[in-house]
Amino acid sequence: MFTEKKTKSTLSKALALGMVATSVSFGAQTATADAAKIENTNTTSTYKTQTSKTGIVTAYALNIRKGPSTSYERIGSLAEGQKVTVTSTASNGWYKIKTSSGKVGYVSPKYLKVSTTEADKDDKDDNENTHKGTYVVKTYSKISKVGRVSVSSLNLRTGPSTSYSKKGSLHKGYVVGIVKQYSNGWYQVKLKGGTKGCVDGSYLKITSGTSSDLKNGSSSSTGKEDNNDGTVSSSSVQAVINMVKRQVGKPYVYGAAGPNSFDCSGLTYYCYKNAAGITLNRSSAAQASNGRYVSKSELKPGDLIFFNSGTNRIRHVGMYVGNGQFIHAPSPGKSVKYENLYSSYYVKGYVTARRIIG
Repeated sequence: MFTEKKTKSTLSKALALGMVATSVSFGAQTATADAAKIENTNTTSTYKTQTSKTGIVTAYALNIRKGPSTSYERIGSLAEGQKVTVTSTASNGWYKIKTSSGKVGYVSPKYLKVSTTEADKDDKDDNENTHKGTYVVKTYSKISKVGRVSVSSLNLRTGPSTSYSKKGSLHKGYVVGIVKQYSNGWYQVKLKGGTKGCVDGSYLKITSGTSSDLKNGSSSSTGKEDNNDGTVSSSSVQAVINMVKRQVGKPYVYGAAGPNSFDCSGLTYYCYKNAAGITLNRSSAAQASNGRYVSKSELKPGDLIFFNSGTNRIRHVGMYVGNGQFIHAPSPGKSVKYENLYSSYYVKGYVTARRIIG
């Protein structure tokens, strides 16, 4: 066993010989319980980058903290799309940043996209998604599902979020092949001509189909409809969905109902009240009596879904947003996030669902 004195001596010799190198990783992080635990570790060890890089905020609001974890004091916040300079990376992955006004602090890497070249973005996306906090839910080896564009114009981007650059746009009626599904509800799609890009799945009508069904601007659709398609017909429901998506990244606080923090039922209460003027009951168990019952196979975006959290009664609620994903405020120490409804934990804990509008 090494003593502290011997360890320091060994390290000093290694440094003198040039045997210790620093490194930085900007790889993707999967949103798991283990990642959340790492995020909350109280560590100040950092590895310096060779050159500064630009980071773009991908959350609606991102806290700046004194140190590299949520256990440190909050000293400010950043808005979605705001650019900062990344000066170094802590051993747990948190970024040390400097704002345009000169403020220095630390932010979670889950909600900051560090700049890369366009070529790098496309190459990385072909293998593994690099958007912080987003991961590939499913990859289709061949075209077995297609998506028909349901809005007048849908941006095609180099990666699965609006923070990626625009490659082009698809008009209403375009039928594209589904290549990958991401945890935030986005898809990588293939166009009839072979071009690939990413689109927000909220604006696709998903059906079964093959590559022969791909069409440019066709209003027709083929195949069996997938009920979990991410499309909505009500402007009020869409307003609620847009609202809940804007809360992603905000912290869980027990008893909070916005606008800066939420517990699980506080999130759904806030979104329906402020986006649609509908006042829900305040607890998750009580919200299970609002609206009307819908089966799991009939879920549509905006529906509330309820879980028992390992007990014999309802203890948790989230909002379904399509494509097998829901948004919720998980638990203390975590933030509002996307989750896969069909992961084993949530399949086991699923209780019921309620439709508030429609």
